[in-house]
Amino acid sequence: MNERIVFAREPAEFLEGMDCDVVETYHFGDVGSAALVECEAEHESAIADDDRVLAIEANYEIEPHVEPAHVSEERDTVATIQDVRRLHDVPEDDATGAGLTVVAMDSGIDPDHPVFEDVAIQQVDVTGSGTGDAVGHGTAVLGQISRIAPAADLIALRIFGAEGRTKNNVIMRAYEWLHDNTDAYDVVNMSWGSQENSRAINRVHNGLVETGIRDVVSAGNSGKRSGSPATAERAFSIAACTEDGAIAEFSSYNPDRDNPDVAAIGKDNRLAQASGTTMGTDLDGPWVKSSGTSFSAPEVAGMVAKYLDAGESTEPETIMRDFEAAARDIPDQPRDGAGLADYAAAVRGDVGDER
Repeated sequence: MNERIVFAREPAEFLEGMDCDVVETYHFGDVGSAALVECEAEHESAIADDDRVLAIEANYEIEPHVEPAHVSEERDTVATIQDVRRLHDVPEDDATGAGLTVVAMDSGIDPDHPVFEDVAIQQVDVTGSGTGDAVGHGTAVLGQISRIAPAADLIALRIFGAEGRTKNNVIMRAYEWLHDNTDAYDVVNMSWGSQENSRAINRVHNGLVETGIRDVVSAGNSGKRSGSPATAERAFSIAACTEDGAIAEFSSYNPDRDNPDVAAIGKDNRLAQASGTTMGTDLDGPWVKSSGTSFSAPEVAGMVAKYLDAGESTEPETIMRDFEAAARDIPDQPRDGAGLADYAAAVRGDVGDER
């Protein structure tokens, strides 16, 4: 029996009358629905040919966008949050993200890390693993968000269990939660991706953005090729650069899918370390060093929360275009998207070479 994700234009319960076993279903409001089914290969074409079915695809494996092979061996080579503020012109004394909530679809959170002191945190688990963070990736991601927008509330939406990997059906559960709770948060960060361009993920992601949710997505770590959700038409995707503003060698580039949009530091980042985890190279205290577009994305998610707190436009499309227009282009480097994210310029409404 093959595991397949079936995306439908109406409630997916109709699949129970077809030659497949429906394991679980997901609903996304006006966007449609999906189901995890088990079926024999010879029955897949009949399912795909049904007028109510929009797409059928494998239950892809999903991974965090962390790149351990591209971490500098020199212990002192590390990009701090001060480096992020410097390169991307993110002041500490303006908006703080107060009154806003940022979700990270990730491996959970260690709420006892000192970076989250006085931060309101909600934990939501769709894996069955419970709360906490057995991997450390989610804590690192949420730590980047919190240090950029320290007054923003956080929701750790756990999609990775102890093994640090997940599958498309768990992603569908998380998207269902996001669609059902759009009034509970303002920004969602996604530092993960499929190796495939998934029509199901892209459609559900685009539909979420169309509800008014502001998304920030890691562009991927596979160089020339990446997958969903970075490849979704409405995704605001973030490349990785070094602390000096050079594009990281692993950062993905999909020009036919408008990926990435802007770039932020994602190489040798100093990151919050979840208790008991070993992701990255240990630094002094509860901190690690690691690389990946996983960490450039939450920096921009924090900037978006600050941008909203500063009273700017709330429309996702406008936010993305403002950051693109204000970005500082890296000459002769197409993999930076529009260029290096520049928070202060985006808030001022500066455009490209007008600065």
